[in-house]
Amino acid sequence: MVFIEEKHSYLSSLANQPKQAALVALVTDEVFQLPQGSFSEPDTIYYSSIQAIKKNSKESFESQYAKISKRKVSENSVAPFIHDDFLIFTLVIGVLKFECDKEWLLGVIRNRARGKVTTSFENLLIGNYLSKANNQSMVLVFLFLLDKSKITNDQLNEAYNTMSDTKESFNSDFIRIVYYRAFDIVIQFKLPRDADEVSRLLEFEGRFKKRINIFSIVVYNLFIIGILCGAYKAFQLLPEDKKLFVNDLNLILGLGAVIGLSGNFIPKLKTKFQEMILRAFGYQNTK
Repeated sequence: MVFIEEKHSYLSSLANQPKQAALVALVTDEVFQLPQGSFSEPDTIYYSSIQAIKKNSKESFESQYAKISKRKVSENSVAPFIHDDFLIFTLVIGVLKFECDKEWLLGVIRNRARGKVTTSFENLLIGNYLSKANNQSMVLVFLFLLDKSKITNDQLNEAYNTMSDTKESFNSDFIRIVYYRAFDIVIQFKLPRDADEVSRLLEFEGRFKKRINIFSIVVYNLFIIGILCGAYKAFQLLPEDKKLFVNDLNLILGLGAVIGLSGNFIPKLKTKFQEMILRAFGYQNTK
């Protein structure tokens, strides 16, 4: 409860902080509206890029990316936009979402001061999601936005474990917002998915065993018919003088009765037959 209250209090405090509020809108399902006012060019590009991503407008994003990518970046540059985590994260998402050329952005990231956030930006851009050097919250939020299929249970567990280190998680507004969103994803994505998956597996197991039971009955009866047909053909091959000692109809009925009774009144035989079918399909637990 304390965590939830802290999160709610913090997010509520962002109402008058358009840059932070815009990032919240980007990483969640919140509706985003361009803030009113006069902003620097990098901030204007930041807001417009978020709007383009939210509206899934490749053309609009490319227009903003073309503006920012005209800037030359040199080694040890102190240009504010280079060290703007909000802007760089947004650009990384947009560049990969809309398949833009990433060489300029990669150059920008490699000229930033090195640290976990910068390392994570670079790894996200080149597709290295599993590096232990990544900020796991950033990776989780990024994948949830662009490709949920790449999120694994191991990543969710790793993100949750690293998010327990609040000193690292709350060292900036950017990281704090990403942290809160990543925590929501762990709750909303991992736990319900696991529960649903287990439920589906149990449901499938029930259907599977019922179908195998029907299948085993059909196969068993075909097995009996095969024996009867074989016995009948074998009987027909007997010399005529041997046929006089038996009545083919009585013989077939007698064999059928014996085999049928063995299946219907000896449950262990039918159970073993079904177990053989289950094992043939790779199902080991036949309890």
